[in-house]
Amino acid sequence: MKDKFKSYSFWTALSGAVVVLLQALGKCFGFSIESDIVTGIIMAIAGILVVFGVVSMPNDSAKQNEENEKTDIENS
Repeated sequence: MKDKFKSYSFWTALSGAVVVLLQALGKCFGFSIESDIVTGIIMAIAGILVVFGVVSMPNDSAKQNEENEKTDIENS
């Protein structure tokens, strides 16, 4: 579970879900959110977290190792 919080994809997906929620609430309360601005902010924050080592950005070999581990667990 702790590794999930260090995942770049987790934070970007969570940020996207929050934006969708805010846009839905905005329609109810009469405000709107510019998606380009929000995307820029999310990517800037995620980049800063990667630079400081709080979040690790996956590379292709890490994804492949993770998929292999899942397959091994499922086959056990």
